[in-house]
Amino acid sequence: MPDVLQIGPFQLQGRLLALLLACALGLWLIRRVSQRLLKDNQIVIAKPIEDLVFNSAIIVLLTWKLGVIVTQPSLLWNNPLKLLLVSGSGTEIALGVLIACIYMYYQIRKNRTPLLLVLDVIAIGMTASGFLFCALIPAYGLLTTVPWGIGVEGTVSRFHPYHAYISLLLVPLLIWQHVIEPRKKTLGQGVLLKYSLLYGGSVGMLASFFSAAKPTLLYLSSAQLLFLFMLIVGMLLPVLTHNTSRKELSAMSQNDSKTQVQQEQQNQEREKAATPAGKEGFVDKKLDGPNRPST
Repeated sequence: MPDVLQIGPFQLQGRLLALLLACALGLWLIRRVSQRLLKDNQIVIAKPIEDLVFNSAIIVLLTWKLGVIVTQPSLLWNNPLKLLLVSGSGTEIALGVLIACIYMYYQIRKNRTPLLLVLDVIAIGMTASGFLFCALIPAYGLLTTVPWGIGVEGTVSRFHPYHAYISLLLVPLLIWQHVIEPRKKTLGQGVLLKYSLLYGGSVGMLASFFSAAKPTLLYLSSAQLLFLFMLIVGMLLPVLTHNTSRKELSAMSQNDSKTQVQQEQQNQEREKAATPAGKEGFVDKKLDGPNRPST
């Protein structure tokens, strides 16, 4: 995709258009998964997820566009018309993601939506968005002599297509998410999120060795730190799920023990009600003895 698209008198940044298309694809897939949950009679759970993700995307978009007011408030009185033309940077995007996370946490607690179900659905949308964005926007990596290398117009040098590597390596994950995993019906158990983080982090870390990014911390670039974080979270998810299941089992066992105690109390009350007045084992000789009346 070109850097600038000319549509009549208007000009649109190619990177921005690719980002909007990627977000649209991710939201469409999230809506599709929500509709599939509606068919499974999970209306109360599925409907808030669709609205939750869409509202969070709007929050990130508005913060990215208008976050300049927070970082550069002097534009309000010096040049307010510039706000219509200026877009945010990575700082505004990070701020928008933070606000969106706070909003999502509040809505999840309010609607009592299962957290793992929300994260599984978001993982599906994020994978598709990352695939489409990397497929549309080229990224120049390290110098190379491979025949599929890309270069800048007017130059002889060729570079590794860093984003193309990520896009191609994400294809197996997309196939697994949309073809294999739905048959197992494990959505909402954290399995999809776990393996998406592990595979996505591994793919990003592998492709990052062909990029020309400068190291920032621990001799790793910003992208490598993000992929490392994804790998760590993906490896810790089974432990968190195991702890959750243990809590659920303990709660079930407590409920079962309480039910057994109540059942025993009810049986004792029934036995007392069925026992005749007097001592236990009392026999009426007139009715049960040898002189009982004939019938």
